[in-house]
Amino acid sequence: MIWAAFILGLGGSLHCAAMCGPLVFSVQRNWGIKGVNVPLVFYHLGRVMAYMALGLTFTLIKIPVHLFNVQQYISLIAGALLLLFVFKNRIPGVREFMASISAKLSVAMSRHYGKRNSLPIIGFLNGLLPCGLSYSAAALSVSQEGATNGLLFMLFFGLGTLPMFLTSSALLKQFRIQSFKNINKYLNYSLVLVALLLVLRGSGLAIPYISPAMDVETEEMHCCHPD
Repeated sequence: MIWAAFILGLGGSLHCAAMCGPLVFSVQRNWGIKGVNVPLVFYHLGRVMAYMALGLTFTLIKIPVHLFNVQQYISLIAGALLLLFVFKNRIPGVREFMASISAKLSVAMSRHYGKRNSLPIIGFLNGLLPCGLSYSAAALSVSQEGATNGLLFMLFFGLGTLPMFLTSSALLKQFRIQSFKNINKYLNYSLVLVALLLVLRGSGLAIPYISPAMDVETEEMHCCHPD
């Protein structure tokens, strides 16, 4: 599952570049960062730490209900978060709620602009911005055995996003912003597909490989063989 987290981050990093690439470019421009150097690494270190904090938060929420089987619910929650993010502009109140959170985090980030040694803080706040991909990864991290494995899951997810993030500024120079918007539109289709698969997996419909059924008496999951 650790490598699955890395692949999730790597596969979704194009979406990340489309959404947060301009922000990274702004940070590099304000700090005079050129290429991949130590200040930029500290910025992304803060962002990865934010992902780990999200995973830890979800794990702490899970602890009081650890006696119950929550794996199916985790898939449902992760899928619902992805769908909520993709269709946020069409759901009354959701867009405004996410925009308000983003605005508050942006204000907090702007307060640290230009300050010495503040790049990790700005990166951390960047990682907390509402994003269906990162929040769904945090929900999936709860399925790992123990908080340590959950943190490793989010660490590798964050590392998976690095290649695209580290090259996002160069890509922004080569392509128009509209090109990224078009890419993001098609990426939303893939996010919807992943979300539906997660919802199906958590629904326990007894579909081999896709929606395994849980035997309540034995607490075993029948995933690979039809009845």
